[in-house]
Amino acid sequence: MECCSAVSSPPFAPRGPDDWRWWIALRMVQGVGPVVYHSLLRVFHEPRQVFAAGLDALECCGLRPEVARAVHGFDRWAEVDRDLDRLQRAGAVLVTWHDLHYPSLLRHTHDPPPFLYMLGEMHPADTLSVAVVGSRHPTAYGLRMARELTVGLVQFGFTIVSGLARGIDAAAHWSALKEGGRTIAVLGSGIDVIYPPEHRALARKIVTQGALLSELSMGAQPDAENFPARNRIISGMTRGTVVVEAAEKSGSLITAHAAAEQGREVFAVPGPVSERSKGTHKLIRSGAKLTECARDVIEEIAPQLLATQVTPSVRQRSLPLEARPLVELLRTQPLHVDELIARSGQPATQVLATLLDLELQGVVQQLPGKCFALVESGSG
Repeated sequence: MECCSAVSSPPFAPRGPDDWRWWIALRMVQGVGPVVYHSLLRVFHEPRQVFAAGLDALECCGLRPEVARAVHGFDRWAEVDRDLDRLQRAGAVLVTWHDLHYPSLLRHTHDPPPFLYMLGEMHPADTLSVAVVGSRHPTAYGLRMARELTVGLVQFGFTIVSGLARGIDAAAHWSALKEGGRTIAVLGSGIDVIYPPEHRALARKIVTQGALLSELSMGAQPDAENFPARNRIISGMTRGTVVVEAAEKSGSLITAHAAAEQGREVFAVPGPVSERSKGTHKLIRSGAKLTECARDVIEEIAPQLLATQVTPSVRQRSLPLEARPLVELLRTQPLHVDELIARSGQPATQVLATLLDLELQGVVQQLPGKCFALVESGSG
């Protein structure tokens, strides 16, 4: 028998409940975690095709025999349909690995979720995002710093990502909302289980200016073991993580360590010598950027924005001359980076640098397979 070979990717197209059913089912198979899931996607491309494959084909592609048998004998369809029904009744959607709105930065981590449950909307410009996390029991100083940092970042066009927790997380979300910015909450529960419950009003407001995200099934409870995995999503979908007040064993340090492992920037706000600052001071001693204001963050993760004298209206600025041919090429359809280089006639290094700048501005979005698509709202 000829062994499996990778299937070419289909166009990025809108998906719906019939398609989501297969994505949810494959995640429920015993032994299929994010890494195995992605290895199957690389071969079969669609979960539907994984279930259609024979045992020999599954094993040939590197799946352990017991996992291949679990796929072949999957019988939890009633559970899948209940999850899908709750998703639709909540007015939520599934954002799969093949969707345009899957967080582009999260694609470049070790074990990204194959899909996310989403209530609200993700915008391509959300790729310009920073996580702000910290103590659930902050001091007045910590709350003030979280608010000031968030307002400063929002004014420069950054989306604020956090975890909807009490304390610093909530302060970051509320500050972004009041400033008219975008904010995203990544939950350690199902998106229909708001925790803590007193943040339901906050969650409803976030949905109007951002999104609630979770990799967990509808109705999943906020169990302690969910949060370390949740934290890798917060750090993975952002360009850097800012920690504002954290004790020595704070969960915020898990997010910071995940960010470092993912190659993202880590920032820490110094505080007085106290239990609530031990974690942030430890991060600074370990190499985190000492952070006193939003500009400290921007200087580290987006120096090209400062170099061009960006103002709070960054997303509306005119395009540089070298970017215009690339934008014109992308007006009709997404293109592979090699085709952009060939058709633009520009050096590869210049094209790559320009695409990065356009992605930071929210003008283009990177898709899987090194393809780029134009974001219509930012093409002006």
